[in-house]
Amino acid sequence: MNSNLSSKPSQSKSTVWAGGAVFVWSIAYMLPHLYWALGGRIGVSLLKPGVAASSQFELINWISLPIFIVAGLVGLGFIYLGKSKILRLLLLSVTVLGCSIATAHGIFGIIYRGLQIASVIGLENGTFDIHDDMYVVWDMVIFEPWFLIEGILLAIAGWCFLKGARSRKVWLGVCVVGTIVGLVTGMLGVRFA
Repeated sequence: MNSNLSSKPSQSKSTVWAGGAVFVWSIAYMLPHLYWALGGRIGVSLLKPGVAASSQFELINWISLPIFIVAGLVGLGFIYLGKSKILRLLLLSVTVLGCSIATAHGIFGIIYRGLQIASVIGLENGTFDIHDDMYVVWDMVIFEPWFLIEGILLAIAGWCFLKGARSRKVWLGVCVVGTIVGLVTGMLGVRFA
């Protein structure tokens, strides 16, 4: 096929890999939520017992599915987006927002859960007990790192998408500032995810 006839814009290999990684990572995390939304029960023991037993559990998972789908589509946007400046700006805006929220969520959550395990911060039932509060460990080693990695992948995808050194420096600066804002709001008790 003649490359001039292809409707797909040429992207660097790093942009394709980064966009693909965002897509795969997002959809992979979506699958257990889809399973739980459909009533599946495998893996709910990793979650806080009150959450898994909640009558809202399936609804919460249904609500989270579009977020994961949008994150996956953002990854594909880096691969298949046309040359429209408006679409590129929209893609980068959504990406920096997602990067900031996911990265701050992951960092805050890992530190917060670590402090709970160290009994610096108490839990609802007092101090951390490995037998009663294993969900805290699972949250720290599975769920929070997922957010952190998602944020990092989004930052990398945006960085690869941009071509100029100055644009890339500005991109990283905006991602860092957004993450700091997310961390500060987390410390103030406002968490976006």
